[in-house]
Amino acid sequence: MIMDTGAVRAVEVREDRRETLFNLMQKYLYEMTRYYPIAMGEDGNYIYKYLPLYFREASRRAYFFYARETLVGFALINDYSFTGEPTDNSIAEFTIFPGYRGRGYAGAAVEALRALRPGSWQLKYSPENEAGARLWQKVKKRYNGVEQALSDGHVAISFF
Repeated sequence: MIMDTGAVRAVEVREDRRETLFNLMQKYLYEMTRYYPIAMGEDGNYIYKYLPLYFREASRRAYFFYARETLVGFALINDYSFTGEPTDNSIAEFTIFPGYRGRGYAGAAVEALRALRPGSWQLKYSPENEAGARLWQKVKKRYNGVEQALSDGHVAISFF
């Protein structure tokens, strides 16, 4: 599936691009170690045990984001609820690559995901990630989201 919002296209990651996603996730996970305890394996790669499931389970999908023909980010979407309330879609991982941030791609990427996957949404973020917090607060405002403090010190946002 592909969704083009004008500024950003969300393209489902197929099996033949799995290695590309793995490589990009390594850079992303390195960045996220500032906010989350992410283990590194003996091979020097960060461990993300759920990645294979995004190519096997119907409730999980990975998407690349493109601005024109340039790959600018990715997201992993599933139906896990951070709050215990039912949700159709949950943003497990989301990034716009550092060189493309500040151009409005993140908001356009969220819009492309919503167009591809209608229904309720949740996401969780670390307040320590100030740039991420600013993005998710904009998303909360744009979609009249509801915020909930979680027991682990993170924040969940639910929206439609």
